[in-house]
Formats: sequence, C-alpha cells, structure tokens
Amino acid sequence: MFAIVLVSHSEKITEGIKEMIEEMTGPGVTIHSAGGTDDGRLGTSAVKIMECIESSRDCKRILLFADLGSAILSTESALDLVDDELKEKCVFVDGPMVEGAFVAAVQSMVSDNLDDILREVEKVKTSSKIS
Repeated sequence: MFAIVLVSHSEKITEGIKEMIEEMTGPGVTIHSAGGTDDGRLGTSAVKIMECIESSRDCKRILLFADLGSAILSTESALDLVDDELKEKCVFVDGPMVEGAFVAAVQSMVSDNLDDILREVEKVKTSSKIS
C-alpha cells in the first residue's frame, strides 16, 4: 500500500484534496492532510508532516506533495527528522498537488510500481503547461 502526504499552508486545502481523493478511490491508499500549523493557523509544520510520515511506516512507499514555498522547505525538514529506513520509503514528488496526488492515488491502485506512478504524475505535470 502507498501513502500520500499533502502539504500546504492551508489545512482546508489539504483536507479538501484528501476528501476528494478518498471519495474517488476508496480505501486502497492512505491519504494524510498535513496542511497548516499545529494550532490551526496558516503556515506549515515540519513536525506535523513528520508525524504523517511516521504513521505511514507500514506502507511500501510514501509520496509527498507540497504546494509552494515553505511547504516545500517544511517537507524537506520533516524528511531530515525521520530515520533513514523510513526516509528511503519517501519520495518527494515534483508535480501539481491536486492533480498529481489524485493521479498517484489512482495509479497506485492499478500498479505498485513507483516508476509507473511517477510517470503518470509526470504526464499530468507536462499536460498542464500552457504553451
């Protein structure tokens, strides 16, 4: 099983994406909302992200999606806080958070091959560019 960790400055954003993915995919993939600060304000929390990663220890892979700025920095900091064995399971995905996380969740239900999943995310990433 794969886990997906969603990181944004807004808990409402990550909760909404989580709800959408879970509604459309069912229980086949674990989705974590790591948006906002620990006290519910706008911002990011490396500790909150780390806790989501640690709670996914039993998953084959943990895919991390962040939207911008300090969400990316906090995700990188969270990866520095986890042990090496867990860090090896983590993949910080360079792709759009909404479409990328959704495609990754769907693809992980079809294939447990990481390269297949990342290839599908890359397709979404390149198709969303404006010429």
